[in-house]
Amino acid sequence: MAPETTWLLLRVAGLVALAALTLAVASGLAGPAVRAPAWRGVLVAVHQAAALVGLSLTVGHVALAVTDPWVDVGDAAAIVPGASTWEPWWVGVGAVAVDLLLVVAVTSALRGRGPRLWWGLHVLTYPAWLLATGHALAIGTDARRAPYLVAGAAGLALVAAAGAVWVR
Repeated sequence: MAPETTWLLLRVAGLVALAALTLAVASGLAGPAVRAPAWRGVLVAVHQAAALVGLSLTVGHVALAVTDPWVDVGDAAAIVPGASTWEPWWVGVGAVAVDLLLVVAVTSALRGRGPRLWWGLHVLTYPAWLLATGHALAIGTDARRAPYLVAGAAGLALVAAAGAVWVR
């Protein structure tokens, strides 16, 4: 694959992963506030689908990052914070987000065996999402462009609104 293609796919996978994870977090927060069973079922389905898409694209984003010939991220940096020689702090922030998402994914897959453990660890999604958002806004090559900033602000607002509904 041409280096330009890898770089483009890396960016797109990261951006769409973050958008899907934002939808997963927002729908997960808002779901319990919905009383109508049919609509709650819709929100649960959206939550699960968005989480699966977001996690899948995150795996793709990481795989592309460690194979990108333009920057030296390295295999270990995918899960070990600070292991990257390129932008070690912000790649490390992304690695912590990935680690937390993996914990949530594994416990979600085993939810039936330990619902209390799943529920207790599922809240790791919130710091994972915040770290992923910070990673994107700090290290993304388009992070200073207006559409990117507007999308980031919209994602933050969506999750904040869903959180307000949940608290209410």
